[in-house]
Amino acid sequence: MRKITLVPVVVGIALMGITAFVGTARPTADLTYSENCTNVDRWKADLTAEGFDIRPFAVSDLTLSEQQAMMSLPEPLRDCKMVSIAGYHVIGDVSSGDIITLLRRKPIDVIAIARDTATSETVALHHDGTIERRTGG
Repeated sequence: MRKITLVPVVVGIALMGITAFVGTARPTADLTYSENCTNVDRWKADLTAEGFDIRPFAVSDLTLSEQQAMMSLPEPLRDCKMVSIAGYHVIGDVSSGDIITLLRRKPIDVIAIARDTATSETVALHHDGTIERRTGG
């Protein structure tokens, strides 16, 4: 009886995993942050570790569209940093998982997602100005 070695099987599974990761390229994210933002490096490192290509821009003034997205939010949702990616704004320390979910679902009525510092949850901002919070677990 011939022995079956697991090495080719393990190598094959590893190669499938690498191919799957390579095939899921993330769009480039423009990270805009104010010059006095103190926690931008950690968030940038987290997003880069998840495969996002980050282009950072330190600014003294936000652009008009960034101001509109930021100012239409209640105070707990505002932050000193914002990512623009695939037509959406991501405001504050939103997890990479939430950003990936946004990019996969591509909701047409959402203009931004933000981290609520009061509740530590990610919320969606719709075109009509309403804020959607996740319900349930």
